[in-house]
Amino acid sequence: MNMPDKEGTADTAGSTGCGSPVDCDIFDFIARDVGLTVIHPGGLAATAKLADALKIDNNTHVIDIGCGKGTTAVFLAEKYGCRVTAVDISEDLIETAKSLAEKKGLGKRITFFVGDATDIPLPDNTFDVALSQAVLVFFGDKTPAIREAGRVLKKGGRAGWLELSWKQEMTGAMSDVITHELRSHCMEKAETFEGWRDIFAKAGITDLTVMEQPFRMSFDVKNMAAMIRDEGIANTLHIMRNYLARRDIRDRMNAISRIFGEHADFFGCGIYVFEKQDHDNAGAPPVHP
Repeated sequence: MNMPDKEGTADTAGSTGCGSPVDCDIFDFIARDVGLTVIHPGGLAATAKLADALKIDNNTHVIDIGCGKGTTAVFLAEKYGCRVTAVDISEDLIETAKSLAEKKGLGKRITFFVGDATDIPLPDNTFDVALSQAVLVFFGDKTPAIREAGRVLKKGGRAGWLELSWKQEMTGAMSDVITHELRSHCMEKAETFEGWRDIFAKAGITDLTVMEQPFRMSFDVKNMAAMIRDEGIANTLHIMRNYLARRDIRDRMNAISRIFGEHADFFGCGIYVFEKQDHDNAGAPPVHP
């Protein structure tokens, strides 16, 4: 089942499909009720750091895996002048992404199609860069998605992931906060920084560059500058109208911000980058014991 309306959505379970802003999974709430389009941790500032680490420029052909509403694909094409192929399993999100690219005049620079992050219907060795943001956390077994990104990457190409990363080992009390207060199923599948290293190593990537980033979500009404940078003025005004007009939305937004602040010693964000070499196992079929 998909996470509807989530930018960077994965081909996985995670949504509760509820009808109330009070009870919904956090990402359903943020996208559907609050109205955000940039949902991955760190926002577009973190995306820019990821792009710089991947050395994206106007000669780069990028695949954005789990593109969601297309905000990252459009950001990359606008800022760096690169070509982008963007894939998501949700037909509805792909249609929304196409509309955004056309509105921005980028329809010829970005190609969108429906596809599974674990089985991308494209040839080996196609792209200069593969990137994915807040997608691996939706998978129990993350290896197939990591290997698939490596498979479509050219030799010498670079792949990068931006993912929620715990600063310390999960505790029972913190797990309860995530499950019952934040109501987030995908966050339960996040890892510590060291845990992510182990997962990438199991997928055949050992020469991994890890960059720890500050954790930030775009809907913090106390940081309007960041929200405007990510969402633009028009959508920020829409978000603020929702916040001011609906007490249930306002209360939950404030509660989420409070939880993130109170547990800042847990919440982190990581950028994970590797360069594909001839000897790399990333993209090879999984080895079964």
